[in-house]
Amino acid sequence: MSETTDQKITRLRAELKQARQDLLAAEAELAEQLADVEAFEYLFEAHVGHLVDRLAQLEAEVDEYMRRIKQMRHDRLFDSSYRPVDEQFNRTWHSAPSPKQKKPKAKQAPEATQAEIKRLYRQLARRFHPDLARDEAEGVFRTEKMRAVNDAYRAGSMVELMALAEELEGYVVNTAVPPPSPQTTNQMAQALQEELARIQRQLYYVDNQLTNLPNRPMVALMVEVKFGKREGRDVLVEMAADLERKIARKEVERDMIKSQFDQLA
Repeated sequence: MSETTDQKITRLRAELKQARQDLLAAEAELAEQLADVEAFEYLFEAHVGHLVDRLAQLEAEVDEYMRRIKQMRHDRLFDSSYRPVDEQFNRTWHSAPSPKQKKPKAKQAPEATQAEIKRLYRQLARRFHPDLARDEAEGVFRTEKMRAVNDAYRAGSMVELMALAEELEGYVVNTAVPPPSPQTTNQMAQALQEELARIQRQLYYVDNQLTNLPNRPMVALMVEVKFGKREGRDVLVEMAADLERKIARKEVERDMIKSQFDQLA
């Protein structure tokens, strides 16, 4: 027996409700995992980040001294006006723009704390929840905005969350009367079908992010740190010690090359 339009609407409503719940659960899980990764990144920066930066700085100094030594040797072999072919090419075709051409840097707004972002996110998540919708049309609106709220939270964008909060206030004021629903059962079924397909696509996207999250280098390191603790190891301390040894060797290398440069100069 074929399904009637009313039966189809009932089925689609049930599927849509379940799909929304699945999407919200998946987005909440993704947001929670990303928050854990962000917390670990702060820990990484506190223990290791400054050492990574120091090593990179030393490597840049070594490269610069090597470049200048090479240039001085060229100047001694030829006259000071001589420039290697590659440098002549770069000067001709990749010259730096004049000061007038440089664009002023945009001023950045002060960053909000993670606690402030999370607090506003939770407020919006409660108020935009699709389960509060009075009909399908409002459900579509709330689901779309909930997705934007989750995206803004994952990006750590307080500005976007505040803009969504203002939009929510305007929406609440302007919706004393519920928005109209589709007039016919066929239109209702079509709208439900399209919304279900859209949410399923979004759920696939979020699930894909969750699946690929362990492939991120920082996540892999976070897992390694957790397993290290079970074995009585502190992986970050080990990394810091290894970086300190590399920094010490690189400082010796930098000083030797600097001495060569000073002698040539």
